[in-house]
Amino acid sequence: MAALMLRRIATVLSCWAVAAGVVMAPTVTEAAARGCYRDAYPPGGGTNIGGSPNRYKWDGSPYMGARYDSCRGYVDVIYGGYRATHYNVRWVAPGGPWEQGELSAAKGLWSWPARHGDYNLTIQACNRGALQRSSCTNWSPQLYLNTR
Repeated sequence: MAALMLRRIATVLSCWAVAAGVVMAPTVTEAAARGCYRDAYPPGGGTNIGGSPNRYKWDGSPYMGARYDSCRGYVDVIYGGYRATHYNVRWVAPGGPWEQGELSAAKGLWSWPARHGDYNLTIQACNRGALQRSSCTNWSPQLYLNTR
């Protein structure tokens, strides 16, 4: 029982720390140092808030940045900027349909082995309602990432 209570307190404190700016989202800098990366960009516009990789957002949306690491063969996505219970992400992989999934609000990094081709991604921050649907932000700018 005590362990469960400590875990809950740690989760609340970590969410508060991220929201307050005490803890920064992880960076994906090793690929940049080795010179084997390609960053995503928003063809439809968006505000670049910097970072590594560059992160993009709209007013009222979370930020998202993505990088293809050709040395590892992985796509790394950095997201955050809101105090949320979870993030919804929409993506399309090379040759596939649009898909939607849920990402942890505590992690801020999503990685997977890349297929060669084009990826498109967008994200929104959400808070679960007790007896109602989740309330969510606007979707971030759609990012395009080439992994060829």
